Amino acid sequence: MVHEPACPIHAAAHDPDARIRLLDREEIDLAVVSISTPVGSEALPADEAAPLVQAFNDGVRELVGGSGGRLRAFAAAVIDAPAEAAHDLEERLDQGFVGLSIASDALATPAAIDRVAPLLGLLERRGRPLFVHPGPAPWTVPDPAPDGLPGWWTSLGRYPEQSLRAFYTWRAVGAARYPALRVAFAIMGGGAPFLEERWSTFAGGGREIDRNVYLDTASSRRLAVELALATYGAEQVVYGTDVPVIDPAGVRTAVRSLGAGAADLVYSENPMRLLDLNGDLR
Repeated sequence: MVHEPACPIHAAAHDPDARIRLLDREEIDLAVVSISTPVGSEALPADEAAPLVQAFNDGVRELVGGSGGRLRAFAAAVIDAPAEAAHDLEERLDQGFVGLSIASDALATPAAIDRVAPLLGLLERRGRPLFVHPGPAPWTVPDPAPDGLPGWWTSLGRYPEQSLRAFYTWRAVGAARYPALRVAFAIMGGGAPFLEERWSTFAGGGREIDRNVYLDTASSRRLAVELALATYGAEQVVYGTDVPVIDPAGVRTAVRSLGAGAADLVYSENPMRLLDLNGDLR
């Protein structure tokens, strides 16, 4: 891998039965899973990315089909060939995928948003959501963690930076181009709630809430969740975790500590609106 530091993969953590048992333990009826975007499979040249993306989509479709209704999935797409990827995505949506996951660098500039327009336009027309996770695009210059930094540096030094670029580029130009597209940003958009007052200072506007933009709670604790709820509204935060990389106990405790009303929004009502689970996906 050229974008990520080397790390072991523990196959047992990805065992479908183990994941279902974890859902039972966490009292979660349905989980939506996605490809590990930081690895960079979707960012490879099209001829290299296509077989990997197809393998993921085919494999996760099989896992979802055997989960007894407990799992759903975001499709992955070949970013280097967006027109062809949109054709494949349409078929995947027809197969039951809830939407598309995409690397944050694919939305980090207006030009990048232009390049993936076939994918974004299709999602908007079909009323399906986009999940933005930190990760590279084909044009991202490989820049793994320099020697001498600890293993956690990429999660704190790289991922938030990637997420913030995508979040604020979407806010600046993407949302206006795709006003009906629902978008969920992983890891609180890289810390966007903390920067809202700074945004107001430099953008010269008051606090605005985009009802189509959601933030997920992965790796958060109570202070971060409270800030997100206060900044963007209780209806724009959805429950997300880093399972199986990180145990979900911390974020689960944080959300439940907010009280039953807020927890129900984050766990249930908001994800159902984001994913349209009140409609034909139920």
